Amino acid sequence: MLTEFLRIYSEEQEPNKYLYRDFPKYYRWFSSQKIWVKRRSTQKVIGRLYAVSPNEGKRFYLRVMLNHIKGPKSFDDLLTIDGVHYLTFKQAAEKRILLQEDNSIKECLVEARSFRMPSALRRLFATILLYCEPNGVRSLWEENYSYMIEDYPSTSSSSSLYILNKLLHDLNGILMQHKRSINEFDLPRITEGFEDLTNISSLIEHELSITISKTDFNAVQVLNDCGTGKTFLYKSFLANFRKDGLIMLAIATSSIAANLLPCGRTAHSKLKIPIKFEPLSICRVSKQLELSTLIERASAIIWDEAPMTNRKAFETVDRTFRDILGVDLPFGSKLMILGGDFRQVLPVVIGGTKSQIINASIVQSPLWSNVKLLHLSENMRAQNDEVFSDFLLHIGNGDEPTIECDMIRIPDSMAIPWEGEHSIEQLINFVFPELSFHAYDPEYIANRALLTPLNNDVNKLNEEVLTIFHGEEVTYYSFDSVADDVEGESSRK
Repeated sequence: MLTEFLRIYSEEQEPNKYLYRDFPKYYRWFSSQKIWVKRRSTQKVIGRLYAVSPNEGKRFYLRVMLNHIKGPKSFDDLLTIDGVHYLTFKQAAEKRILLQEDNSIKECLVEARSFRMPSALRRLFATILLYCEPNGVRSLWEENYSYMIEDYPSTSSSSSLYILNKLLHDLNGILMQHKRSINEFDLPRITEGFEDLTNISSLIEHELSITISKTDFNAVQVLNDCGTGKTFLYKSFLANFRKDGLIMLAIATSSIAANLLPCGRTAHSKLKIPIKFEPLSICRVSKQLELSTLIERASAIIWDEAPMTNRKAFETVDRTFRDILGVDLPFGSKLMILGGDFRQVLPVVIGGTKSQIINASIVQSPLWSNVKLLHLSENMRAQNDEVFSDFLLHIGNGDEPTIECDMIRIPDSMAIPWEGEHSIEQLINFVFPELSFHAYDPEYIANRALLTPLNNDVNKLNEEVLTIFHGEEVTYYSFDSVADDVEGESSRK
């Protein structure tokens, strides 16, 4: 229909210029012959163009042009303005001033820069790319680049190209969760020589003193103490596998751990693991589903926080993979990289005894004999606080002296005794010393946190901390809006 519409004007068969949506008033479409035939008289006909999401890029901007330009002769005609030929419909629409300006988006980012952490600003920037379809993407990038990289470690070896590629890599990870790519936007490209995350073979050889082939089967359990760089290691695996065009799935037992992995999902969600287990349970994955194909094509699977998962879940996945891959080997010979610390949370067994909880652990599964154990031991977060790091390890290893009911005594140097509401103020001043002078220092805020298991305590602490900040309280409300559509307005008339 559209190409025939353009042909009519290119051959100058119609002296009057009409919008594409108004054309059915004057012409009738014969689908069998695929031609427009001029009506003898104007009819009360409403022509409509299919709705197109801004996410569809080329089709969306073409639709915008067709809703405003009368009698175009060709696609090139739509792309040409005052003798200048533009490469994309978006560029042409911008030149014709048919697109809304990005002022509100710019104001949003400027405001966010004043109080959001760089990581949150990166997520906001990616969200804007995904759902707002800004016109001046490169301009927004240049204005906010320095703010989005403020939390990246800056060392003598950190070149500007390294930082640029790291930011692009992080943004791309967010976009890929929504099946988009950074290459779809007017942004710099990640350079091929980017070595943000070291080569997988070298990384394992130096950090773990072993070599793992990407193709040979290994079930690997990376045993790590808290803060030993486990997430960095996983990102290294993911980046290097994917850089080579290989597929690597990233899953975790908890949603928090899954969110830390590029394109990460919870194991139950991604692999369709059943909630209740039977002796021969399998995942709800049919061989006809795309997920089955994805599992077949995957070179490896990372499973974080594995010690939290019930052994029955692993055995269910094992049976499923053997069935899908047709290989009677553990996990169908698929390379599984399991991570976690058995000192932390073990599988939850409702009303279970200690022996039942231990029996639910993966170490009690027949699969465990196929697992190769690797250890990450150096605490990268607490290098300047070895006393606290050792204290945590003593607790995890059961070496710390206990008192009644397996409770331990926290050293006085690590605790603030409760002496009424004043103790809360002491706690805040200890964690955030001179907060009023550093309230708008992102690095100062990012390196400190108050953690508590109860939401009521979270709210109370937040209220106390916010009273220290200068300025008036501002409340922001979110809302949805529908962009004006000339076509919709005309159809209502």
